Amino acid sequence: MTDVLGVPPALVEELRREVERLRLLHSITLEFNATLDFDKLLPQVFDRVMTAVGAAGGSLWIAEEDMLHCRLAVGGSAARLVGAQMPVGTGFVGDVAKKQRTTMVMEAVRDPRFQEASDTVEDTVSTTIMATAMVVGGVTVGAIQVVDKRTGTGAFTEQDKQLLEGLAAAAATAIRNAQLHGAERRARDLAVLLEISREISGTLDLDRVLQSVVNLAGRALPFDRGAVGLYEKGHCDIRAVAGQETVDPKDPRLLDLVARAEWAAGRGEPLYLSDREDPASDAERLFVTIFGQDLANDQVRSGLYLPLKDEEGVLGVLVFESSSADFAGETQREVAAILANQTGVALRNAQLYHQVPMVDALGALAARKQALLRLPRRRLQLYAVATLVLLAAVTLIRWPLRVSGEAPVLRPNGYMPVRVMVDGTVERVAVREGSRVQRGDVLAVLRATALAADRQGIAADAVTADRLASLAASRGEPAEERLHRIRGEALRRELALLDEELSLTTVRAPVGGVVLTPRMEERTGTSLGEGDQLLLLGRTDTLELEFGVAQQDILEVRPGQTVRLRVDALPSHTFEGRVTSIAELPKEQDERVEYPVRAAVANPDGLLKPDMAAHARVLADPASVVTRTLRGPIRWIRLTWWRIWS
Repeated sequence: MTDVLGVPPALVEELRREVERLRLLHSITLEFNATLDFDKLLPQVFDRVMTAVGAAGGSLWIAEEDMLHCRLAVGGSAARLVGAQMPVGTGFVGDVAKKQRTTMVMEAVRDPRFQEASDTVEDTVSTTIMATAMVVGGVTVGAIQVVDKRTGTGAFTEQDKQLLEGLAAAAATAIRNAQLHGAERRARDLAVLLEISREISGTLDLDRVLQSVVNLAGRALPFDRGAVGLYEKGHCDIRAVAGQETVDPKDPRLLDLVARAEWAAGRGEPLYLSDREDPASDAERLFVTIFGQDLANDQVRSGLYLPLKDEEGVLGVLVFESSSADFAGETQREVAAILANQTGVALRNAQLYHQVPMVDALGALAARKQALLRLPRRRLQLYAVATLVLLAAVTLIRWPLRVSGEAPVLRPNGYMPVRVMVDGTVERVAVREGSRVQRGDVLAVLRATALAADRQGIAADAVTADRLASLAASRGEPAEERLHRIRGEALRRELALLDEELSLTTVRAPVGGVVLTPRMEERTGTSLGEGDQLLLLGRTDTLELEFGVAQQDILEVRPGQTVRLRVDALPSHTFEGRVTSIAELPKEQDERVEYPVRAAVANPDGLLKPDMAAHARVLADPASVVTRTLRGPIRWIRLTWWRIWS
């Protein structure tokens, strides 16, 4: 039965469900994108997925290199799943993470991918499992697995699969954004710590150290009031307050702050008061009991109190307070703890500096100076000229510094997967691996039997419609004739569409390049669906060279510099290229940190092949003998000095 518009009720119901699904996906996507806090986002994603598909249990996994880490789980196995690791490609969740496609299994225990540790609920074997990967930009950021639907037959439906895939796609983008935001935030915090470290390690003036710490900390922590004080014999002396050049010891608010600082320093352990109105631990409740009224008078809602100490005892205390609850997140508290450790070391160094005698060192320098002045004047002049000539030679003569590239790899400059646009069977392959093709060249021909049959049938129907129209015209029935004419026109339009689809059975090269897919002749007779990849084209007239540069040399390398390389196959031939990009993130190679550098190498004669063993060097800025000889020792001395005095 149909409604008044002639639409079957089943179709109306299907459209209604689709609209509801899209509305749900839209609302959930907005929720996911409403936060960039990774730790808050994961429970929100997992809860919405479990509720939407109505699963009895499940788990959420985050990809880190070649491993999946379970961050959240529901069900009887949740306790042992959270924190567990699984290699990509293992189990249902590892399989979907690797293949980046959804799997739905009705009898999971009989599937070879079944893993009892991760695929059970309430200590019973799961019967139905559905898992999908969270993919963004072709990169798997994680995977979601749900087991045993609570309603109906207990089996997941195709609608559940589509809903899960939609949720996973939305979650992938939100999670990736949160990860990038977290990395950027950590980078900013580390930059602030580095700047503070440079500032406090560059001076041994105690007051300057304290003033720098409390003022620069405002870049990493959103506090309303910050102070640092020295602690000795149970008394705290506030020496610096954020935003103030001088400290007024008679300020009533400062006296209250001194009392809280003395209590925190005497306790000897860090204290974070998350909310004065709702203390979360015994230490917080004790602190509020003692100083609750003072905190209320000073409009302090939360605070962070960090003793500055080393192995010899407490040196001082670092205090940050805010009028808002829970002003410092976990990451910010970690940054504050690192800052406190650096400040403690700087305080101890400043104290030791004033205890080190300098008389002996100054006396030795004075003795050497007197010995030099006792030499004859002519000899002094000769020594001076020789020294100037030598210095000029080793400092003014410069040539490009060569920076070695580690583990260079050659690869095509670009890839283009060629996919078929219609279902069919490969009837003929016109290229082989290594064949060079131009845009529009024929790569293969498909046999689309179903399309050809449909076209033949529609063509026959179109001829029949024209014949019936002519017959109606001969009988003088214009209405019948018009009806058959309209039907014939519709069939001919459909025939044109089928002809267009049949033309797609001839697969042509979308771009010029080289065929990289091996054994193309074996693809003859293979059935392909619409969108399946037939082969892979690559550009080899210009190759991309990627190599690693050690962290101590990476600042010498810049885009545009010349790269020279040789390959084992042509040891007497030197190729040249240009640096195109330098990666921001490093990679570890045999416990060494190296940064990937990419260069474009012209290959017009096709002498270079992808993955050839190569040896590469970057011609960096010119450097003198002095620079080349002393750059390593100077770097070591600076780092050693920083480790000792920071």
